[in-house]
Amino acid sequence: MYDLIIIGMGIGGITAGIYAKRGNLNVLLIDKGTPGGMLNNIEMVSNYPGLLNIKGVDFSLKLLDQVKDLEIPYKFEEVKKIEVDKDTKKVITSNGEYLASKVIIATGTKPKYLGLDNEKDLLGRGISTCATCDGAFYKDKDIAVIGSGSSALQESLYLARICHKVYLLNRKDRFKGEKILETKVKKTSNIEIIYNVNIKEYQEKDNKIESVILDNGQTLNVEGVFIYIGYKPNTDMFSDLGILDEQGYIKVNEKYETDIDGIYAIGDVIKKDIYQLVTAASDAIYAVSNISKISN
Repeated sequence: MYDLIIIGMGIGGITAGIYAKRGNLNVLLIDKGTPGGMLNNIEMVSNYPGLLNIKGVDFSLKLLDQVKDLEIPYKFEEVKKIEVDKDTKKVITSNGEYLASKVIIATGTKPKYLGLDNEKDLLGRGISTCATCDGAFYKDKDIAVIGSGSSALQESLYLARICHKVYLLNRKDRFKGEKILETKVKKTSNIEIIYNVNIKEYQEKDNKIESVILDNGQTLNVEGVFIYIGYKPNTDMFSDLGILDEQGYIKVNEKYETDIDGIYAIGDVIKKDIYQLVTAASDAIYAVSNISKISN
């Protein structure tokens, strides 16, 4: 049985693993996908102290290298649920079951979608939430980005280097992302900003996007749509534990403890004022510090 199982290998989960290992805890990291989490969807990280303009994918690889260097055990399996039996937590995955005294949930977020009828069917066939993953498929083509935050601004800049034209669709009358990114976007000649619009309909041809109709009546002939309208906590698998609020965030106290003794949550799955890489790492340090005090 492990002292601690950490679910999620984004920066929060891996930071927790590093500090748990240094605290001499018997720890296991579990993630269903690629280490680094949402970092892999970010073209460039420019606001993390000590790392000057590092690609999100490269940052993820550095995190995994540190996990390997410290010989922290990890498994790539999808967590289905957690079962609680007094002081023991059973983490059930797609491949097996693992027991631990304590669990930290650090599963991050997943993208929100517009909710249009044929949206899910068009994923990978014109609709994407990852410019760095799919941008190359739209070289010299016209595409649309929808969103008003830093992700939409940053990914528009990335796509503008690849695509012929980028329509940046802002559902509001102003941007809420970083001003430095907004300034760069406005200076980029092949980015056209359209304010106060939403996509009303995706039009298909041969099972791919051919154009989109906006709610102002305008039609844009684009072959790709990149959606950056926010994220929601990736916590569906924990709904039966009774630790989620009405928006799906995990409720924790100042020690990052949930209402279930021995289950903690950190990073983007909890409700807080600021969601940044550094705050996720900070959450991890505090949570593991509290666990180490209990374990010792």
